[in-house]
Amino acid sequence: MVFARTKLMMEDNCFEEDPGRVYIKFVGPGVTKLYSKMYELMKSVFRVSDADIQEVEYAWGKGEKGEKFNIRWWLHKDMDIFSYLYIKFSLTGEGTEKKGVAKITIRGLLRTEYPQDTVWQRSLFYELLRTMWHRIFYHKKREEYAEECRHSIILFERKVKEYWEALKKEIEGA
Repeated sequence: MVFARTKLMMEDNCFEEDPGRVYIKFVGPGVTKLYSKMYELMKSVFRVSDADIQEVEYAWGKGEKGEKFNIRWWLHKDMDIFSYLYIKFSLTGEGTEKKGVAKITIRGLLRTEYPQDTVWQRSLFYELLRTMWHRIFYHKKREEYAEECRHSIILFERKVKEYWEALKKEIEGA
């Protein structure tokens, strides 16, 4: 993330389809165990540390059908000096060890920021050079970053589904 007083920011959804989100719904046993597994998978799939994941909302309590929960994380991953991934994960659900419902929503953003603090960075000549550089060289790099974002989100989705299937077999077999 570029720290600047003023900056030019470009933001794209990792998935271009409307609305640019991935939804996963689970029905079955052990939905409360998704919380810890999701956090672990975020770190391993996106290759980030604890400092790059921020839990911005956490609500866990008793509901009519068991434990009720609503958790939201923001993951920040620097790609280079100008670009980073900003990915929102939401987990909501209600249930017990025997049965329940959980929904995961993932929205990935690719952001590129160019600082515009100095007189030079605000000049027309600098803007022309930056635009030319961006179109000739950096546009391709941003496409690669968006592809990495899509790939990582799909891999995360697959890993959560694999965990879910293994958990269902474990609970139903016990």
